[in-house]
Amino acid sequence: MPHHRPRMRTQQGIALVVVMVMLLLTTLVLLTSNRVGWLNEKLVGSESDHQRAFAAAEALIRDAELDISGRQFDGSPCPANPATQFGCRNLNAPHFPQEEDDLDTLAAFVAAGVNKCLQGICLPDRPKELESAGAWSQQLAAMQSVGASYGQFTGARPEAAGNPLLTAGAAWYWVEVLRYSKTFSSAGAAFSTPVPVDQHPFVYRITAHVQGTKPGTQVRLRSTFVPYLARDFE
Repeated sequence: MPHHRPRMRTQQGIALVVVMVMLLLTTLVLLTSNRVGWLNEKLVGSESDHQRAFAAAEALIRDAELDISGRQFDGSPCPANPATQFGCRNLNAPHFPQEEDDLDTLAAFVAAGVNKCLQGICLPDRPKELESAGAWSQQLAAMQSVGASYGQFTGARPEAAGNPLLTAGAAWYWVEVLRYSKTFSSAGAAFSTPVPVDQHPFVYRITAHVQGTKPGTQVRLRSTFVPYLARDFE
């Protein structure tokens, strides 16, 4: 029955087209699914990296506060040796001032650093001097060279913190020593800056910077710290 053969060939051709379309649709669905999964994995990885960097920056802030207060990582006072050491710092290196007269000594030390900073201590002439010194990205490497790492002065061990970013080169901080005055309060935050005692008239501005494992992950935290509040002595 020759007249039936063309219809069978036509049906076979249609079936082939349907199969090809189904294969194409299946391939598109698989590719889309894989791409969505890859994007989700990338987003989760980036978010995880950012959270880890943020946690490291918070740990740096706490470490810097202990450094300023002259305490070790567990809160205990640093070994006292008035002849060679103040707090956790060596007297022959930059250390945090206690009185106005100590600023001249600190200025002599930080003059050898970058942007008047050395070993994590900065002595700017005005509150916004570091920010006006240049673009943030341009001075970041310079500030890293004069910053302090986690546990450098408090004795805390980065590996014990459980955060791999708290290592030299990935996370560091610096502290700006600022005289408290009406000029300073009106220039920045008159209502939010704590007031220090007259005998210790300094406000410490801590900046912590952490570079995540991914090139685009960078976290910078800032905190104002006053170890001797005026209201505590009223």
